[in-house]
Amino acid sequence: MDSTYAQQVLATEQARIQDYMSVFPITFLYWDYLLTLSDEVQYFWKLPVGTSTVLFFLNRYVSLLGNFVVTISLFYNFSTESSCQVFHTFRGFLLIVEEMVVGVLLTVRIYALYDRGKRILAAMLSVGCILVMIALFTTLFHRSESSDKILPGVDIGCHVAISFALSVQQAAAWEALLLYNVMLFVMMLLKAHKTHHELRPLRIPLVDIIVRDGSLYFGVMAIANAINISTFYYPWPFIRASLTTFASSMSVTMMSRLMFNLHKVADSGLYASHRTTIGTHSTWPEFRVEDEQLNYDE
Repeated sequence: MDSTYAQQVLATEQARIQDYMSVFPITFLYWDYLLTLSDEVQYFWKLPVGTSTVLFFLNRYVSLLGNFVVTISLFYNFSTESSCQVFHTFRGFLLIVEEMVVGVLLTVRIYALYDRGKRILAAMLSVGCILVMIALFTTLFHRSESSDKILPGVDIGCHVAISFALSVQQAAAWEALLLYNVMLFVMMLLKAHKTHHELRPLRIPLVDIIVRDGSLYFGVMAIANAINISTFYYPWPFIRASLTTFASSMSVTMMSRLMFNLHKVADSGLYASHRTTIGTHSTWPEFRVEDEQLNYDE
C-alpha cells in the first residue's frame, strides 16, 4: 500500500510539472501575440490575399486557437479515460499541423533566398516528403504494445504517461523535423556567406546578413526542438514529450517574428531576397526597387 501511494504521489508531481511545461510556452505564445497584434494589422490585414498572407494566418491562428483548447484542458475535469485519450489525440494532430505549416514557411523562405531555383525547391521537397513520411509513420502507424497510460486520481487535466518504447518512436518524428530544420539553417548560412563574398566591396558584416535574412530564427527553432527531443528519453514517463508545446510554440512565434521583419522591409515579405533585406540599412545601396518589381506574393 505504501509503495502504491508513493508511486501515485510521484506520478502526481510529474503531472504538475507537465502542466507547468505546457502553461509557460502557451503564455509566451499569447503574450507575443498581443505584443505583435499592431504589426499584424499593419502588415497583413491591409494586404491583398496572397501566399505569404495565407501561410502567415495559418501559422498564427491554428496555433492560437488550438492551444486555447489545450489551455482549457489543463483545468478541465475529464470524467473518463476515453475522453482524455480523445484530447491527447487532438493534441498530437495539432502539433503535426503546426509543424507542417512551419515547415512549408521555412521551405518557401529558402526558396526565395536561392532566387526561386527549381532544383533547390525539388531537393527540399524530396527530402521534406521523405522526412514527413517517416514522421507520420512513427507517430500514427507504429505504436508499441506498451502504449499511453492515463494518470488516475488527479482531479483536473489530462495527464498521459508514455512508455519508453513509444516515446522513442515518437521522438523519431521530431528528430526528422530537427534534421530538416538543421538542413535549412545550413543552407541559409551558406547563402549568407556567398552573399557576403559577392558584396565584399560594400563591407557588409556577415553577421548583419545573417540577422536580416532570418537565419537566427531558424537556429532558435532548431535549438528549441533539440531541447524538446531530449525529454523523450527522460526516465519519468509523465515528463516524456512534455516540451512538445514549447517547441511548437517557439516555432510558430519565431516564424511570425520573421515574417513581420520581412514585411517591414518589402511587401513581398516571405519572398524577400538578400538584395531587399540588405537594402534596409541607410548606409548601404538600395536594392528594394529591383526586387519589388517582381510581385511574388500574388
